[in-house]
Amino acid sequence: MINIHPLYSSSSGNMFHIQTNKSNILIDAGVSYKAINEGLKSIDKDIKDIDAVLITHEHIDHIKGIPLLCRKNDIPIYACGKTAKLIEQDLNEKNIKNNVFELNYGQAYKLKDIEISPFEISHDAVMPCGYRIKSNSNTLSFATDLGYVSDEVFDYLSSSDFVVLEANYDITLLDFGKYPYPTKRRIKGNLGHLSNDDSALTISRLYKKRSKKFLISTFK
Repeated sequence: MINIHPLYSSSSGNMFHIQTNKSNILIDAGVSYKAINEGLKSIDKDIKDIDAVLITHEHIDHIKGIPLLCRKNDIPIYACGKTAKLIEQDLNEKNIKNNVFELNYGQAYKLKDIEISPFEISHDAVMPCGYRIKSNSNTLSFATDLGYVSDEVFDYLSSSDFVVLEANYDITLLDFGKYPYPTKRRIKGNLGHLSNDDSALTISRLYKKRSKKFLISTFK
């Protein structure tokens, strides 16, 4: 059984809690250390329960809480290649002891009773990734902050029972909104974010496959 708790999901900060029979992990920690603890408390968990933190990419709304979390706890941090190197370098420069581990796209990693497989997504970060998480006969895939759904990403999502997918913006509201043009272009680009329409289309395609349960992240 895999349980997911979307503790924070916005441009101000992101953090999801994943629980299985034997494991508790966080995906991203883009809020303050105080908020991390408050979020966990809201689901009757403690920071000491956390076995690992998986990072999707290095933007501040996904890693803000990492320095203080590592300073106060010995929790392993996992991220893909260059993302892991950036996080480790930042922590070392701050003289913070850490356990940062590098992951590779498409390679499976075992953590207690779960298997973690990072996959490549399209976003304006050094090495962004989504995650497929397996535990016993259950599979969850997590894909947020991506400009479009590639064939590879769709394959990962379609092989999952439960999918967490971004729906970041309404196209009309964005076009006529207050953001400057360069920001609008970035959001709508292939290295930006997934629109509500593209997310809905992807979900309708996935529903015809294996996936039947969905959680929309950062819906606007």
